[in-house]
Amino acid sequence: MERSTPLPKLPEMIHLGLGWIGDRGGGLERYQHGVCTAHANAGEAVTAWVQSRTPITSDANYNVVAFASQDQPRRQKLANLCKLASERHSGDPFLMISHHASVGASLAGRKCPKTGVVHFHGPWADEASVEGAPWWKTIVQRRTERRSYQSASRVITLSTFFKNIAVEKYDVDADRVCVVPGGIDANKADPKMSRLHARALLNWPTDRPIALTVRRLVRRVGVDVLLEALPAVVSKHPDLLLMIGGSGPMKQQLQQRVADLGLHDNVQLLGFIPEEELSLAYCAADVSIVPTQELEGFGLVVIESMAAGTPALVTPVGSLPEVVDGLSKDLTVEDKSSTAIADGIIQALAGDRRLPSDQQCKDYVRENFDWTVISPKLLDVYREAVR
Repeated sequence: MERSTPLPKLPEMIHLGLGWIGDRGGGLERYQHGVCTAHANAGEAVTAWVQSRTPITSDANYNVVAFASQDQPRRQKLANLCKLASERHSGDPFLMISHHASVGASLAGRKCPKTGVVHFHGPWADEASVEGAPWWKTIVQRRTERRSYQSASRVITLSTFFKNIAVEKYDVDADRVCVVPGGIDANKADPKMSRLHARALLNWPTDRPIALTVRRLVRRVGVDVLLEALPAVVSKHPDLLLMIGGSGPMKQQLQQRVADLGLHDNVQLLGFIPEEELSLAYCAADVSIVPTQELEGFGLVVIESMAAGTPALVTPVGSLPEVVDGLSKDLTVEDKSSTAIADGIIQALAGDRRLPSDQQCKDYVRENFDWTVISPKLLDVYREAVR
């Protein structure tokens, strides 16, 4: 139902983030950029405060300010941020919206304005613990998170799974936590071309099945487990090619595992895939794989893949079933083990697992996760925060 009267504009929204999409940004940066773009398109005043190693050059429809570089010492970055916030505090009213506790918490409990809204993208300390961070570091991170989340008027999570974590682990009042799924520009994410055409543009082979995974190469996302699954898949489908997009600390370990398993002819590590090539890569694949092992709060890669017409096969971890079950329960494998992942891929390639069509994938994303659907829901939460 359409609103009968237009809602009032919000004060200027300042989105506080870790990085900038033009500086090799990942999922968090793509999400923040998408939110800012959608709200600027809706006529709201939007500014992003980000960290960037390179000068900000952008054709974005909102203001972007680099308050620091990721390479600066943390103390200097936070000092720059608090100075910027204090100066801005003397002007017109604004709403501060944080996308990561490490920066948002620095504005809580100081003379700077408190953060009005926090986007909870994941439990920072728990993710660090999975990757082997020392215990003392995760304690500091958890305290920082608690300060950030508890200072906010509203906390937005991408899934019910993450809402439960925010409430149970960080003692945030449940009535202050709002679930709003992730969003994308579904039209932009669809290259509107055939799979063969996309492969030709990327110089990918056109005569063999291709699976794609796009992930930061860290332990919790399960790319190592996916590699362990591959020999069983290759025994049934010897011409399969797995493309791995992304960078991260496990790159050399994964390269060595490919060699150890004798998978040179079946695996290519592509490295970081630029934003302008991402939708092409999804379109070119027959199926994308999301083999997450721990703490998946949404999985933006899932809807990015399906917006390009490629079904995403996921593990039953975190919110991933929440994202795909509305389209097809066959998109979720039985468990997160290498055996279950292998079985899922084998069945998908053989046609024994019923995957949605390209058009069904695209329609599902447009109807449920396009910014035209998600953006108004976020604005409603922001309005609650300033009442």
